[in-house]
Amino acid sequence: MYTVLHIEQSDFFCKMVENILREKNYDYIATDSFNEAYNLIKEYDIDLIITSLYGKGGDIEDFIKNIGYMASNEIPIFIVTSDNDHEKKKNLLNLGVFDYLLKDDLKEEITKHVDAVFQDDEYMKNLKEAKIAIIDDNSFDCTLEKDMLARYGIQNVDYYNSGKELFNSNKKYDMYLIDMVLENEFGKTLIRQIRRNNINSSIIAVTVLDNNKTLSNILNCGADDIINKPLDENLFIAKLKSNIRIYTLNKKIKSILKEMKNK
Repeated sequence: MYTVLHIEQSDFFCKMVENILREKNYDYIATDSFNEAYNLIKEYDIDLIITSLYGKGGDIEDFIKNIGYMASNEIPIFIVTSDNDHEKKKNLLNLGVFDYLLKDDLKEEITKHVDAVFQDDEYMKNLKEAKIAIIDDNSFDCTLEKDMLARYGIQNVDYYNSGKELFNSNKKYDMYLIDMVLENEFGKTLIRQIRRNNINSSIIAVTVLDNNKTLSNILNCGADDIINKPLDENLFIAKLKSNIRIYTLNKKIKSILKEMKNK
């Protein structure tokens, strides 16, 4: 069961949003105050915040920044407003707001946007269940990745210093994160070998390399995606979720096709 916190001063819009969300079996909590919202976030396990631009006890920019500081896990924030000011929208999105919806479109759009957020949560569950291999001989980078993954409860990860060590393990994984510049090895070679032995896996190159031709070659040799170093935590996790989404969908499609073939 998901819980949505709604910050809104209009009783009309509160009732509209409450009815929509309760029809989807989401728990709903409402307040007209940013100050009270902080206390509710501490008291309840909030999965999504829907907020107007205006609330008692502060302004929207400070509220968004403070939520980022106080929440152990990032809580998606939707702005719902009648204000279609482009600069305002750009500034709020730049602060990390998940979406910006106009009240004129609210009734038609809110269900789709809320469902998309909670579908994203399903991809995080898939990521936690996936078997992941990280191949990197830099102990600092490995520790950094391990700490990032641990903050999201992603524990099913094995670490290897080299491709040789990986292949000697005889293990197969759902997802591989491969540093491109290893001692005595080049990541492109590992990608080709993994792709031959595990064609359906998700392979992500993690690299400090930034030459466009080199990056194109990495993708052409079989990588599904590239993550640049130094790692940005939000982008790192988002790319992992994006790739596990594709991997999971492909598995489902193949399973359906196999069932159809066997009928």
